[in-house]
Amino acid sequence: MPIRISDNYLSTMLVNDLNSSLGNLLTYQLQAGSMRKIHDFADDPRGVGAIQRYEDLIASNDQYLRNLQRSRVIIDNTDTALQDMSSILAGVRELVLRESSALATTDTRNTALTEVDNYVNRLLDVLNTTVEGNYIFAGNRTDTQPFVRNGDTVIYQGNDETMTAAVGPNSSQALNIPGTVFVGQLSSTLSGRADLAPRLAVTTDLGDINLGRGWEPGPIQITDGNNGTWTVDLTGSSTIDDVIAAIGTATGGAVTASLDADQTGLQLNGVGPLTVEEVGDGGTATSLGIKGTSAASTLSGNDIRPLMEDTTLLADIPGLDGSLPLGSIEVETGGAVTTIDLSAATTMADVKATFEAAMPGFELRLESSGISVISGSTEAFFIRNTGSPDTATLLGIEGTGSPVRMFGVLEDLRAALAADDPDAVHDVLIEVEQLEQMIQSQLITIGGREQDVEWTEGLLMQRDVQLEAKLSLERDADVAEVSAALAQAETSYQASLMVSSRLFQSNLMMYL
Repeated sequence: MPIRISDNYLSTMLVNDLNSSLGNLLTYQLQAGSMRKIHDFADDPRGVGAIQRYEDLIASNDQYLRNLQRSRVIIDNTDTALQDMSSILAGVRELVLRESSALATTDTRNTALTEVDNYVNRLLDVLNTTVEGNYIFAGNRTDTQPFVRNGDTVIYQGNDETMTAAVGPNSSQALNIPGTVFVGQLSSTLSGRADLAPRLAVTTDLGDINLGRGWEPGPIQITDGNNGTWTVDLTGSSTIDDVIAAIGTATGGAVTASLDADQTGLQLNGVGPLTVEEVGDGGTATSLGIKGTSAASTLSGNDIRPLMEDTTLLADIPGLDGSLPLGSIEVETGGAVTTIDLSAATTMADVKATFEAAMPGFELRLESSGISVISGSTEAFFIRNTGSPDTATLLGIEGTGSPVRMFGVLEDLRAALAADDPDAVHDVLIEVEQLEQMIQSQLITIGGREQDVEWTEGLLMQRDVQLEAKLSLERDADVAEVSAALAQAETSYQASLMVSSRLFQSNLMMYL
């Protein structure tokens, strides 16, 4: 049975087909122009949701990278500030050694008062460092100047909080060092007052003298009362015995060198007056402690003993002569009293190990010429003698441990200089060295943070690449695929136009 298709139905089909072909053509033209296969929810509801999720993750990752860049600025500035503090404290240490030596005078100590004030001002400038207007050593009170002068005292106005920055979905980066680290609000310290440097021996390495600071190799000039003058080249010397032999050989025995009676330095013997001078701009005689003139036949040098180490024998420490074996000490903290027996100790390492085993959370730190005790809290502690001998006094740690303040040390130094007391000036040395070690520890911490920043930055950049790749898979069109589809859509649309034109061609037979 024949079926008649009306012209109206036929035209409707043709128009729908044309619109469909045109719609496909426009879709692929849009994809080809934007190189994106999804433009709205109608294109792919699931794909649009995935694209939005990846875009949010990329935006968060970009923010983490910006946080990391800011972290790097703060950490780098903190590192620079710590290095500046280390340099300042090195200058303070040199001042203490200079003004506590036999060469210092009342006038030089008075002049040094101005130097101390300058060091205080320089430390204030460094500790009040800002980054983008924010103080980096104020804890999280970044809008408050952390260190300010109050008369002759410096007070801290920040807090002990550490700022952090989010650098990942579940990770953060510590940024600053709170100023409490520098004003002793994290631990209590009892700085030793006894000189525990070991005796000088003829076998002592010249690199170990002057409390480990070594010496300056070179020539010296010696003159005696018979107008004999000799230049002694000590460049090849490596031990005290080498120096003694070189002087005796160079002077033909006219001037001899030996250890002094206390075994703290060198002494020269000959026809007086004896004079030892530098050659040119050298510093050899000074570093050996023998630069100077003596009207007598003996020229006694300065103290050039080596530094105290773990391996130092207690029997080699002059300050402990006649008091060995050591006895016991008593430590009180938090109302509890602990008695520590040190009688079995033969080296400084033994003293340290015995003390720390009896006092968990405490550190007995060996300095260059003394010891100090550091607790793990800011609570005061007390160390006393018990029994005989007075071991705590012999070791220089009898007293009260309390928080050490960086500016407090400088206040003590200033008071000692003003009182023209070289012993009190020298007593500040241990605390200054403790501060230097604390700064070195903070530099290690900051170095670790710098490495963390580098590693985290690499991880975030890698994550950014991965997220961009996944976003591209969901959003971006394939060039070859779109080109082929566009060509096919153009062909289909042209074919639809051609068919439509032929079906609706008018001729005379249609009207007969």
